[in-house]
Amino acid sequence: MRDFRYIGYPLFITLVGALLYQLVATYITGNLRDTLLILIRVCALFTFGMSLNKSTRRHMSVWKIVVAVVITIFLLLYELGAFYLPYLSTALAFFGVGGFFICMLYILCGYLFVD
Repeated sequence: MRDFRYIGYPLFITLVGALLYQLVATYITGNLRDTLLILIRVCALFTFGMSLNKSTRRHMSVWKIVVAVVITIFLLLYELGAFYLPYLSTALAFFGVGGFFICMLYILCGYLFVD
């Protein structure tokens, strides 16, 4: 049963996230579709990161939780196009921060949120 927790939960989250993503991509059209796809991706990656934390004791460090939530909300709003900062876009492009690295940050934030 312990192995299922470490392997099964991340696999289950991956499968459910992929299924929801495919259903929305197939059956919903318009502007709502793009927003829902981004939200599903962010939620799936964040919960995937949460499921990777194998620690049974919780330290409950408030600053880690706050940093993880602030970074997640900031990146989500940036991806949704809620704001545009030219200097930030230039800096992210200079460091090569694209979709893949943003996804990795979502997973890291989910991991830090539970740690």
